[in-house]
Amino acid sequence: MNNNIKKAYIIFVVDSKQNRYSKPNIDKILDELSMLCDTANYKVINRFSYIQQKIDASTYIGKGKLEEIKLMAINDNVEYLIFDNELSGSQVSSIETDSNIKALTRTEIILEIFAMRAKTNIAKMQVELAFLEFQYPRLKGKRTNLSQIKGGIGLRGGAGEKQLEYDRRRARERIHKLKMQLKKQENSASTARKGRSSVFRVAIVGYTNAGKSTLFNLLCKEKVYVEDKLFATLDTHTRKLYLSNDAPVEAIISDTVGFIDRLPHTLIASFKSTLSEVIEADLLIHLVDASDEHLNDKIINVESTIKEIEAHNIKRIIVFNKSDSLDKVEINKIKTSFDDVILISAKNNINIDELRKRILNIILDLSE
Repeated sequence: MNNNIKKAYIIFVVDSKQNRYSKPNIDKILDELSMLCDTANYKVINRFSYIQQKIDASTYIGKGKLEEIKLMAINDNVEYLIFDNELSGSQVSSIETDSNIKALTRTEIILEIFAMRAKTNIAKMQVELAFLEFQYPRLKGKRTNLSQIKGGIGLRGGAGEKQLEYDRRRARERIHKLKMQLKKQENSASTARKGRSSVFRVAIVGYTNAGKSTLFNLLCKEKVYVEDKLFATLDTHTRKLYLSNDAPVEAIISDTVGFIDRLPHTLIASFKSTLSEVIEADLLIHLVDASDEHLNDKIINVESTIKEIEAHNIKRIIVFNKSDSLDKVEINKIKTSFDDVILISAKNNINIDELRKRILNIILDLSE
């Protein structure tokens, strides 16, 4: 047996009032949390969902349910309870009391994935900043785990300084330093972008794992890292966009980090420099996995994030990827639901030339 397997239960709780008004798709929520856990190398042993009268202030799910879950966890050798909901530091401490079980949240799993994926110094700084800003308000009443994502924190506390105040001061100083370093990087990147301001800029956006990097490779005839995993791309790649041998205009294209439902605000803020390629683009290609049964929800989520980063006024086209896996009924459904549909397969190079023509026509129209 592999002793490195991190066994987990995943849990989603909704209060009855919220459930009555919004009816969350609990299976979809837990499916995505399970996929996130898999990407972060947690093995989901069981999943639980509860609709309850009100959220328990102490343990979130209530002491009785918590004791039941803990007993099952002991029998299954499970050491992690992963909540789709956000927990306060005191709730985490209450859940973990008198056991070896650790309580984590969806946001922490996403942060873990980002930490795993970060390859460049900028990406590592962005992830560390997001982690610290997430943890800072939760330090009170929660175990100290500022070292979970390494970032060279090496400050010293004064004699007799309380651990909590030491942790908070250390976090504040590190957050300030990271923001200054990232601001410096952003200023350099902004200067570089101004140097190419006359060039038309295209950015590919979309839900994570929609196939953005594969499409990017085709459109710029380059080769960047592609993996069938969530958040495979964290750093923005920008290359010359190949439109045709005799294209009358020059353009560049950027591949960007994937979006996800309820993308943590700390990540959006920390990845501001990466998302600048989206904010400053002249055209957005919103890439959608056409084979996803929840594609409408994911389109809404991406559009919501585009609005949150104030890029909603930028011209954009929706492109449906993985269309070769659809039957005629599914294709017709998409064509009747959306205007001016472009169906492609980046993996199998289907209709890519049609997409290039569409992009070129838009560039020419916007350049008049």
